[in-house]
Amino acid sequence: MEYESLDEFRERAGYLIDGVWYPRVTSIVSIKAKPALYRYYGGMRSFKAADDAKEASAREGTMVHEAVEAILNGTHEPVPATIEPSIDAFREFLRNNHVEPLLIEERVVSRNHRYAGTIDALARINGVVGVLDIKTSKSVYRDYGMQIAAYIAALTETPDIEQPITSWVLRLDQCRTCQLCGVSLRTKGGVFRVSAGGKGCLHQWGPMEGRFEFVEFGTHAHDLNAFLAAKTLWEWEHHDLLSQLS
Repeated sequence: MEYESLDEFRERAGYLIDGVWYPRVTSIVSIKAKPALYRYYGGMRSFKAADDAKEASAREGTMVHEAVEAILNGTHEPVPATIEPSIDAFREFLRNNHVEPLLIEERVVSRNHRYAGTIDALARINGVVGVLDIKTSKSVYRDYGMQIAAYIAALTETPDIEQPITSWVLRLDQCRTCQLCGVSLRTKGGVFRVSAGGKGCLHQWGPMEGRFEFVEFGTHAHDLNAFLAAKTLWEWEHHDLLSQLS
């Protein structure tokens, strides 16, 4: 990511905590190549079209996160119609699992490794304490393990909390299903994607329905090593800006 000024870098790439600036976990992991994202850009009609759709998709993801946060906090905020199926899927997940939030949208800091981030939730789910990360992507990607491992390492430095012993990604999505051939139509950021199959079918799409995928990540030590390696590369990439902060 390019930054136009030191002030923009300071604001977008990190947090100022107790007078000390720490890079964000999400900024650090952005240094890693993302083949799925490159394929997405390559399949669009132009770079601008792909960038616009990516930004629209990010806004939808933010709305989902805000709605999930409100539910976990026990508030009853109106849910935008555009994301209601995804939130219905989240409510279904809650009905099928015993979820006790311990921390919600909590900033965590690793002073040992010098970074900070904001976790979606620390929760006890079906009796087990772990970090819960909400995603609205097409799939659950292995890369997510780096981000979550960084959060867990920071939490081990945080006193007076129940320590997580595992972590999960909860992917929330919504799509329509063809009533004839069973393929899915997914709309994200204004872009329509049909899953593989159904060639030659004159699709008859059903209503938009929410789906969830719940995946446990258990490779924290390995993933933390990868995160710290990414941090080294990120610091190398932004050496000039970082030197101005010190």
